[in-house]
Amino acid sequence: MRRVTVTASLFAALLLLLSRGLDGAWNGALFAAMPGPAGSGVASGAAAAEPEAADSMPVSPDLQIPLILKVLTYDRHFENRASSELKVGIVYSPDNVASARANTAIAGVFQTFSDKTVKNVVIRYMSVGFTTEEALERFAQANKVNVFYIAPGNARNLATLLKISGGQQIVTTTGVPEYVEQGVAIGIGVRQDKPQILINLPSSKSAGVEFDASLLRIARVIR
Repeated sequence: MRRVTVTASLFAALLLLLSRGLDGAWNGALFAAMPGPAGSGVASGAAAAEPEAADSMPVSPDLQIPLILKVLTYDRHFENRASSELKVGIVYSPDNVASARANTAIAGVFQTFSDKTVKNVVIRYMSVGFTTEEALERFAQANKVNVFYIAPGNARNLATLLKISGGQQIVTTTGVPEYVEQGVAIGIGVRQDKPQILINLPSSKSAGVEFDASLLRIARVIR
């Protein structure tokens, strides 16, 4: 997959489209987290050194994760699902070096939101290396995970991850566009050098998500 450059101004414009009707404090947190033009782009930090792979992320974590968090709030059942905490499980493949490095970058971005709220809901995150189906099921249940962020390097694990998420009605998200094509509910890709929201509608509905029509109008919807 070809990497592209996404400028801060383009990304901010897309965030602005999503900001209508959401609480002002969270909107401010998102824009405060935006990098300046010099730090903008698809790859930054350790991610820039990663070799291209079939399940690579075309948009870097520091740009895609704030957008994914915003997209989640367009679920009409968000407050009921998240209750007092949005609990995100970052699932990576521990025997894949690129996946482990991606987990570090992704967790670092979630850490910047640890003192923020979205619709008055606190954001919590936990990283978990996928080893067995049973272990991940226990982890999700014990920690009451309501969102999976599926890191790169999980192509061979995807069917199992989707089975677990479906059984527990966990919303799946990712920065790998191919994963959305294969059943992950929410992702971020690129179209014409701009971030593009990807929604797998059947997967979203099976997880109990009902997205507002205003989001679906600006997203690429996979039916």
